[in-house]
Amino acid sequence: MSNADEHPDVILVVVHPDTQSVTWNVARAMKKSIAAENLTAATYDLAASGFDPAFNSDDLAHFRGLAGVPVDVAEQQQMLRSASAVVLVFPVYWWSLPALAKGWIDRVFTRGFAYDDRVADAPSAIKGLHLVAIGGIDEGTHQRHGYKEAMTLQMIHGIADYSRIEASSLEFLYDADSDDPAVRRELIAQAEVIGAKIAESVVGQRELASSQQLSSLGLST
Repeated sequence: MSNADEHPDVILVVVHPDTQSVTWNVARAMKKSIAAENLTAATYDLAASGFDPAFNSDDLAHFRGLAGVPVDVAEQQQMLRSASAVVLVFPVYWWSLPALAKGWIDRVFTRGFAYDDRVADAPSAIKGLHLVAIGGIDEGTHQRHGYKEAMTLQMIHGIADYSRIEASSLEFLYDADSDDPAVRRELIAQAEVIGAKIAESVVGQRELASSQQLSSLGLST
């Protein structure tokens, strides 16, 4: 895993080829605020990883139950399996995910790992999925055209809820194309708040899991 701890609590998968971009600066701010909550956080540079996002014949064979998970996909899944939360940080392209991010989900969120529609109430191997969308334009434009609602339906209902991922969220940051230093500072401040919220979600999940475990043993906290 590039520039990441071996088994971090939170993995921030960053989808942008320019490490000096707003997207990357947002990811760094989130990592810092997550670490401030006594959790380990790591960034994973998806653009630099060389991962092929194109769904291919090997992926199709696995989906049909005719072959195992492709090696490069298995490596990604092993990375995600160890984390308490996965955070996908990406710029909004054409009112959706960049092709690299969408292809990563297409290939990595496989049946039997992210979801299993053959087994009732099958849990996901991904414990938490949080998406942070970086919009180049203002919030008002997103609201007038319903882009936020459309992306929420696609990503939260269509991916996280379908996969039965225990905790999920979609946060938007706007005006990333602005050259105003004050706007840039505000984006970083907002990113720090989002990072803290994700850390709170992770801690809450762990406390709930611990309480449920004690309850199953007939004990109480």
